[in-house]
Amino acid sequence: MQTRWERVQEIFLAALEHQPETRSDFVDASCGDSKTTYEEVATLLRAHDEAGQFIEQPALPLSAASLLDEFGELPAGQTIGGYTIRALLGSGGMGEVYLAEDNQLGREVAIKLIKRGFASANIVRQFRREERILAALNHPNIARLYGGALTGEGMPYFVMEYVAGERLDDYCKQRHLSLTQRLELFRKICAAVSYAHQRLVIHRDLKPANIRVTADGQPKLLDFGIAKLLEGDSTSAPDQTITLPRAMTPDYASPEQTRGEPMTTATDVYSLGVVLYQLLTGSKPYAMGNCTPEEMVQVVREQEPTLPSSAVASASRQSGAGWKPAPHLLRGDLDNIALMAMRKEPARRYPSVERFSEDVRRYLEGRPVLARKDTVSYRTAKFVRRNRLTLAAGLLITLSLLGGIIATTWQAGTARQEKAKAQSVNDFLEQMISYSNPYLDSSRKDGHATTMTEVLDAAARRLERKDFVQQPELKAELERIIGASYYGQGRAKLAEEHMQNYVSLASNLYAPEDPRLLPALISRAALLFGKGDLLASERLYRQILPRLREGFRKGKVRPIDLADALNNFAYLRRTQGDSHEAELLFREMLAISPQLPVESRFIAEVHRSTLASTLADEGKFDEALQTAREAIADAQRAGHADTPGFGFSLTVLGGFLTDQRSFNEADAALSQAEDIFRRYLGPVHIWLGDNLRNQAISLYQQNRFSEAQIKNDEALKIYNESFGPHYDQYPTALITQGLILNKTGKAAEAESILRQALKLRTDSLPHDHFWVALAQGALGECVAGQKRLSEAEPLLTSSYETLNRKFGAQDPRTRATLTKLITFYDLSGNVQAAARLRPKL
Repeated sequence: MQTRWERVQEIFLAALEHQPETRSDFVDASCGDSKTTYEEVATLLRAHDEAGQFIEQPALPLSAASLLDEFGELPAGQTIGGYTIRALLGSGGMGEVYLAEDNQLGREVAIKLIKRGFASANIVRQFRREERILAALNHPNIARLYGGALTGEGMPYFVMEYVAGERLDDYCKQRHLSLTQRLELFRKICAAVSYAHQRLVIHRDLKPANIRVTADGQPKLLDFGIAKLLEGDSTSAPDQTITLPRAMTPDYASPEQTRGEPMTTATDVYSLGVVLYQLLTGSKPYAMGNCTPEEMVQVVREQEPTLPSSAVASASRQSGAGWKPAPHLLRGDLDNIALMAMRKEPARRYPSVERFSEDVRRYLEGRPVLARKDTVSYRTAKFVRRNRLTLAAGLLITLSLLGGIIATTWQAGTARQEKAKAQSVNDFLEQMISYSNPYLDSSRKDGHATTMTEVLDAAARRLERKDFVQQPELKAELERIIGASYYGQGRAKLAEEHMQNYVSLASNLYAPEDPRLLPALISRAALLFGKGDLLASERLYRQILPRLREGFRKGKVRPIDLADALNNFAYLRRTQGDSHEAELLFREMLAISPQLPVESRFIAEVHRSTLASTLADEGKFDEALQTAREAIADAQRAGHADTPGFGFSLTVLGGFLTDQRSFNEADAALSQAEDIFRRYLGPVHIWLGDNLRNQAISLYQQNRFSEAQIKNDEALKIYNESFGPHYDQYPTALITQGLILNKTGKAAEAESILRQALKLRTDSLPHDHFWVALAQGALGECVAGQKRLSEAEPLLTSSYETLNRKFGAQDPRTRATLTKLITFYDLSGNVQAAARLRPKL
């Protein structure tokens, strides 16, 4: 039966949903003949109004404190469920959060409970709603929900990840983070909020106090106590008003929040804009000072914030410590980005947090931002600043090429021929640079910013013309440069086309024993590998590697050419199943890496990660994991922690962590790598495909099948658009797809796909290759689920025996397959076989 105090709380909270002019009538009708209830509710409402329209904690608990002073905080040492209370972390609204110890796992957790004495039916519903919201969110930058239960008194509580970090603004201040570091940290916060929005959750109380940053620099979003689930469309929810309209923070509240209007994702965009403003300037956008509540509302609704650059300039003229970047760093793009997010009208803000974050990314990369008015001069200036190194490098490459061609043609022919070839190079370079300049290229009338992809495409088109008919050496070298550039962009089909042109031209130009043919032979071997002709590729590598090694010792072969050949051949041998030879080749490549050009030494970090994968293939899982971590550490020491190569290393590490079932760390590494790839690589780059495939495997193992399907579908799309089914990881993606379908009730479709994957494996690999064994295990699991036990058993048994022989009993892949086999015997009723195998787990 509802107590009088619960009734008072319920009427009070409901009254807050009404406008002031109708609130009195509502309270009068709700209280009926109970004058005592009416007086208590009226007292709470008066206290609430006197506290003002903005308070960090609702008026109810503040006013009720005198009525409930017999209820204190939980003492340290008290046990709730399997958790021992250590200390009170915070108290606000209707809840309290305690630091506790998980007695079973020995880890620190945070426990949230309803304050004693506040457990009305309405409060319990709100509490349960917060728990449901947290349960739907699983993101590395959102504090995780571990579970929920009831206390001995029957009151609900839930257990969360304990974040031992500093609030966002304190973290930035104490560590003196640079502008770039602050913006990169802000983008991680945006990623977490965007993730919540995708799951129809708006936070509604975003502020530095609700964002904690861990010691390793990872932000964690906290406190979804007043968050709201949207219905249907994630961008608007006309019926969603805030349950506690005053439970917000004035400095970060949007104008629509102050009016009690329906809130959408635009509300969080506004609050993030205020957070960004504070990160940029070290101050808040509005000087609230000693404003009354009514004045605060008016400021938020009507006053335009000062430009961040102006706020910093003004602060720098005043005394006092604080983070004050140079105003010119904020002037322009960052001013416009922050103020666009904080526009008074929700429809004029960024349409999503993702677009907001994207504009910050564009600023960091020196690209035009959406918040800045587009002009030709603005875009041209951005292009030149962004690509000054690339253009300079292209100029140097072309000039170097020009020098080499001049020297060669001088020895081979007349000065007139040399001049003609030099002029061809000059014309080619001028055409490339002119294409990027909207003032010089009148054929381009759309005025949009030229990208390096467009410049490269224009160069490729120019190469198709007959300009170089009389200069085959020049055309061959340009085909090689363009092909390599397409590979770097992830446009594999175009890369293959131009590399094939290069190989054909070089083969016609140079005799088989000519050292100048060696780079073309390396490219030919790589093309054969890419087409799936592994034996032909192996034969060619074995022919040219002795010549490359000898030429390298004599100083006639560039280190980069030998390194490329060693790396590609090592990957080929790994694919063929000879991981031992692959390991030796990778180590040989790493030994010569110090002799590579400075700008190419980052590839040693990538190859160290590939070596880690090879060690894992040999069953050396612990050494592999250590090597993968070393690759990460090397990249960080070298300042390469925001490069595609670092993303590759993170992807490899994420795969190992998934095998270890360290899903939190794995997902964080893979998510960071995906962000790097999407910023720097093309949408069909093979590294992005591999990353998404690894994410799909992790999500599948966490039983998050719909999310895994989305990631795996994109990975397969990338594979099909790049290398096709010949790519060695294409069958792995098919296996993941089959496993997901099998778990989601589509066994027949799953079986068809898994058989396709197994055939691709057996057609190109030895029968005892571990990739074949993994495909067998997946198919066996699917067939067993269809009760075809006699067909499933040999598949599962062969898979387990191969992996046990290759990797040993303790390898994660062996243990996972053994678990499948034991499950099969349990389901088939073969108790003795299951009992015999179970001790091996």
